[in-house]
This record gives sequence, structure tokens and C-alpha cells, in this order.
Amino acid sequence: MHAYACPQVIRLSAATQNYTESIICNVHGVNPKFLEIGEKKREQQQKGDKAFTKGAYFIGKMIWNKGYKELLQLLKDHQKELSALEVDLFGSGEDSNEVHKAAEKLQLTVRVHPARDHADALFHE
Repeated sequence: MHAYACPQVIRLSAATQNYTESIICNVHGVNPKFLEIGEKKREQQQKGDKAFTKGAYFIGKMIWNKGYKELLQLLKDHQKELSALEVDLFGSGEDSNEVHKAAEKLQLTVRVHPARDHADALFHE
């Protein structure tokens, strides 16, 4: 056996490419930064402050399997009811160009951005 052989492929998500006899396992846990952000938001709410002031965002590798197709279809189907909604999509991946083109066809404010860290201060609001 080669010193660098990989006897088991561990996929972090069912949305990733399937390999023969691979397994899906979440091995990275929750980053403590997310818990700290949540604590700060809870404190804001307990003080009576509005904790979240911006619209919606969707973050993930920009491939159709991560749910972009379903999200954009729902937005398309409900454009009239959601006319005031602003959505920001964050991600990078092989389907980025197609996701961007599909978002441009909507009659909603949908902005497409490159990937950012999930704990980026941009997402706190």
C-alpha cells in the first residue's frame, strides 16, 4: 500500500461528489465564534434592542446541490409577495456564473457575492 493511500473517503455533505464506498460525516463541529455571536445577539434582544437589522442571506459553496436552485425557484414563485425582500448570496464554486445569471432574472433584489467566512462581521446583522 502506498504511504499516501486513502482507505476511506469521508464526505462532509451529501451535496458533494459521491465516491464508491464513501461515508458522510460532519467532522468539524461548531466553531466557538458562532456561539459568541449568538450570545451577543441574545444579549441585544434581552436589552430590547433589535438584534437583526438586515435582510436574508444564503451562504454556501456555490454549486446547485447546495440548494441554490431550490432557493431561486422559491424566490421566483413568490416574487410578488416578497417584493420588498433583499437577498444576498455568498459563495464560490463551479456553478457561480449560472447562479448569478439565474438571480439576475428575478424581479427581486438579489445580490451575488464571493465566499466569505461564516463568522464574518458582515453576517452579524
